[in-house]
Amino acid sequence: MALPAWWQVATPHKDIREKNFSESIFAADLGDVVGGNAPAEYLDPRLFFSKTFLTEGLKKLVKNVLSRLADGHGDPVVHLQPQTPFGGGKTHSLLCLYHLGKSFLEINHLEQVKELGSFFPAFCGAKVAAFVGTSADPVAGRTPWGEIAYQLGCYDIVKEHDMRRVAPGKERIRDILKKSGPALILIDELLQYIVKASRIEKLEKITHGQTLSFLQELSEAVAVSEKCALVLALPRGFLYTLAKLLGDFQAVSSGSPQKMGKRVTRRVARKATGRAFRKLFK
Repeated sequence: MALPAWWQVATPHKDIREKNFSESIFAADLGDVVGGNAPAEYLDPRLFFSKTFLTEGLKKLVKNVLSRLADGHGDPVVHLQPQTPFGGGKTHSLLCLYHLGKSFLEINHLEQVKELGSFFPAFCGAKVAAFVGTSADPVAGRTPWGEIAYQLGCYDIVKEHDMRRVAPGKERIRDILKKSGPALILIDELLQYIVKASRIEKLEKITHGQTLSFLQELSEAVAVSEKCALVLALPRGFLYTLAKLLGDFQAVSSGSPQKMGKRVTRRVARKATGRAFRKLFK
């Protein structure tokens, strides 16, 4: 007996049946979703979850973040790296978290979302701020701290720091997190922004390393704030590239991730302390 054709067992989506499928649909971009310019498959949370398979790894990530936002449990700072050889795993994870936080009450009837939400009945959504380095303009746009505060509705707290392009202190960041309530912060393509911003810092004679200083302050503030989570997507080799950018050739030549992490942390921050910050570079 011959096996049936696959399309007789599983009905393809409409765009495939009508031959309107485009491979560009695989180019998911968090920045486009935030800006409202992404394809409907990524922009519409209902459509996104109807076409997204939640792997066990993704479910584990989501449960950690939802636990943190719902009752303060779970890791406050999560470091993502690409999970698939063809790309997309990292971005789909970020998009999944973005839609769950921003549109939970609109999609909590969907089967996959209902399953995840059943573990955290107190969760009703959260304010979400997403910063994507490839979409940010280091000259005319808002800084990472300005953009995050703006999306959380607390821009006035760091307006002056944003205009001067100087990172705020931890207390101001904690004020933002406290005022915004349950907050999820997503950061992607940060290295690309650091490369661009470092040039501006030199031209404008701003103290070098403002973005990394902010990242340290932000991670430490999130760690001690209730119902807040920070998810960063940092590429493999982040430390190596960052050390080269900072001109720390001794760190590059050492070849040791542990030694490089300590040297880069000391290079960009006044204090090489904070378990949450060091955890980013493991």
